[in-house]
Formats: sequence, structure tokens, C-alpha cells
Amino acid sequence: MKTLLTAAAVSVLSAPAFAQACGSKPGDVCVTSVPEISALEGTAALAALAAIVLLAWERRRRAV
Repeated sequence: MKTLLTAAAVSVLSAPAFAQACGSKPGDVCVTSVPEISALEGTAALAALAAIVLLAWERRRRAV
């Protein structure tokens, strides 16, 4: 629970750093380009994350 609260606090406190200033007039539209990610890259990233979680779980299980 403490980790969850810490992560939430960091997210909230770092949000202004990610905010981007738009034009000075009200109604100005900010357009931000974002990198695209293919389905193959997304699947590979999820597989890597799952592998790390499973390895950590297995090490913890064997340590007990």
C-alpha cells in the first residue's frame, strides 16, 4: 500500500513537468507528436515485462 501511495504521489507531483505551454491566446491548440509503436514492438514489450515479473515471483517463491 505504501508503494502505491508513493507512486501516486510521484505521478501527481511530476505532472506539471509534463505539461506543455500552448499559445498565449485562449483556445490555442497544442499539437504534440508522439512516436508510434507497432503491434510487434508492443507485444515484445509486454512479453519482456511479463518475463521480469515471473522471474521475480519465482525467485521470491524459492527464497521462502
